[in-house]
Amino acid sequence: MATVRYTQEEIEKKRLEALQRKQQIQSKVKSPFDPGKVQRNQNKQLPIKNFSQSASTFQRPITDPILRPEPNHSRIGPMRTYKTNNRYTPMTSQKFFGINSVITGKCYMITNERFAIEISSYLSSVIEVFKTVNSKIYDIKTKIWNFHLKDYDNLIKKLLELQSNLSIIQIPKSVLQIFQKNLNLPNEISSIDLSPIDATLRDMLMPFQQEGICYGISKNGCCIIADDMGLGKTLQALGIAYYFKDSWPLLIVTPSSVRYQWSEAIYNFLPSIPAHYVHQFMNTKDFISDVKVVIVSYDILVRTVEIFKRRDFGFVILDESHILKNNKTARFNAVQSAVSNARHIILLSGTPALSRPIELYTQVNLVLPNFMGFQEYGIRYCAGEKKLFGWDFTGSSNMQELQLLLKSTCMIRRLKADVLNQLPSKIRKVIILNPAFIKVGTKEMEDISKDLERKVSSGLEHHNALLQYYNKSSFVRLKAVCKHVTQLFETKQKCLIYAHHQHVLDAICDIAESMEIGYIKIDGRTNSIRRKDLVNNFQNNTNCLAAILSITAANAGITLTAAQLVVFAELFWNPGILCQAEDRVHRIGQNSNVVIQYLVAKQTADDYLWSLIQRKINILCQAGLNQNIIMDEVEMTNQILKENDQLKIDFFMEKTLKKNLKLDDKMDISDEINEDKSLENNEQKREEETPIKDIKELLNLDEEDLQNCDWNFS
Repeated sequence: MATVRYTQEEIEKKRLEALQRKQQIQSKVKSPFDPGKVQRNQNKQLPIKNFSQSASTFQRPITDPILRPEPNHSRIGPMRTYKTNNRYTPMTSQKFFGINSVITGKCYMITNERFAIEISSYLSSVIEVFKTVNSKIYDIKTKIWNFHLKDYDNLIKKLLELQSNLSIIQIPKSVLQIFQKNLNLPNEISSIDLSPIDATLRDMLMPFQQEGICYGISKNGCCIIADDMGLGKTLQALGIAYYFKDSWPLLIVTPSSVRYQWSEAIYNFLPSIPAHYVHQFMNTKDFISDVKVVIVSYDILVRTVEIFKRRDFGFVILDESHILKNNKTARFNAVQSAVSNARHIILLSGTPALSRPIELYTQVNLVLPNFMGFQEYGIRYCAGEKKLFGWDFTGSSNMQELQLLLKSTCMIRRLKADVLNQLPSKIRKVIILNPAFIKVGTKEMEDISKDLERKVSSGLEHHNALLQYYNKSSFVRLKAVCKHVTQLFETKQKCLIYAHHQHVLDAICDIAESMEIGYIKIDGRTNSIRRKDLVNNFQNNTNCLAAILSITAANAGITLTAAQLVVFAELFWNPGILCQAEDRVHRIGQNSNVVIQYLVAKQTADDYLWSLIQRKINILCQAGLNQNIIMDEVEMTNQILKENDQLKIDFFMEKTLKKNLKLDDKMDISDEINEDKSLENNEQKREEETPIKDIKELLNLDEEDLQNCDWNFS
């Protein structure tokens, strides 16, 4: 191709022409609209120096083709107009900019063999993929698709190949592998032979207890038996342990209050085990000899963990395992060290998750060390949310899947309603205390109400303020409680009376003494041997009519089926502890209907506690950890004031109030909630010490609970 040559003059001319065209284009696009210029072009008038009219008020037509607005052919649509009354609302910013919102598809297990995919909004391409799967089922009521587990991988692959704005929340790999592995496993439980178990124990087992032992054996002696209180978890644990007798020595870790019951159970149900094979480890100066069974309390274990680390226990039983819910405590660390070499480990708890699903993790992780990561578990099942100061795992999510997962891996749980239809019924009643006996309008209560409002935004003082109100309420409602107890003692009916504060327990004892009612009292200062003697006295002595008990110190490990009535003089934060306390009476050996009475006072801390208890129960029910307690279906009655009751109450209260005047307004937590001290351990200190800083954990309080509290108490 020939090269075109230009002279210097031609080049300069073309440069000027190009520059002129560029200036013309810029004047068309970038020059602002000037109405004055239009007038000058049309009328040849002088320039208007102070033109104040806006473009919207200028009336003359625009004739200059350069300045006349062009039709809008932009691909992004017309310019957004301002919203005014009676005008069409402009399109959203997402539609304006062509941005589509993300649609979420959440996968979760609904049975051991099927999973569901729940999409946040309709997407035709996703539905078409669903229809290609042979195992598809569409639930018309919930509008959710579910499929067989064998189609999971193929379906997820197809969904990921879609060029759409679909985000899929998949089932965690560790969880998926567990369910996929169990698909082809045969039912091993029915074929297990229980003949190796001691005949004495085997002959006493009920069918559901045999099933529990077979379940534990099928899991190689690594499981959590979470049966309802009173269904014989001790027998089942001993049966599994005896089956794996070749792995002994056996270590039994238990609350100090029930350690003697374990030795008695071994003597009674496993007579083939010589008595000298069983050793009660009592204090820090004790030692482990050549024995087959060692029984120790949690707190002695904490102080002597080095001794237990030097001894390999092949089989370990952890009773009341829910007290290990916090993996940061010295108790948990001691247990973890002591059981590190165990080949078999059984956890027993009638309330495995006292409040929230996150509390299950440490227990499951003891049985299955490679279960799943803490954060993964928290995000999946505890509605994990990352906040300013870290992760918040106090919620709950995917409860149906968690229930299935626990059953498939390590936990068996039966309720009384499921396995003991012949057991007498449990009738719950709420008695609204008579306002005439409650001083809710006193200046003291008004002052504390105002003080609570001032402290509500001060962090930890939330807990201190609520505890203070709980304590004050116990004094305000004490007269009404004593009135109800007085009427109860007049009936000469055997009963259990639970309270939390020491001055409430003392007031009830004063009434019993004044009315010459035989009674026993168990609180945090009652040692194990004394507790055992008191229980036997109540069970066998017809003249002993009342058991006056601390809610936190006597809610587990004792059987008091001689009574058919349980009275809660005070409420407590934890529904699991309440249910445990109920079942001291409602258990195997009870032949009559059981009546449970809850005394509730309006305009006191009870207003908050009652709703909190029910909310926690609902969360546990979703996880399949039913507490067998439904507070919103109880019968409610009002406390009735009879003639001459006022004089009787005043007589009993005079002594109590004089005693309480010497009390500090703050709760003496250590006296009320510590477990009993060991008689053999001559150290003058309790086995369980609960400092004030641990009160939050004791009562299962958190920021969410406190934020839900109605602080207007006046």
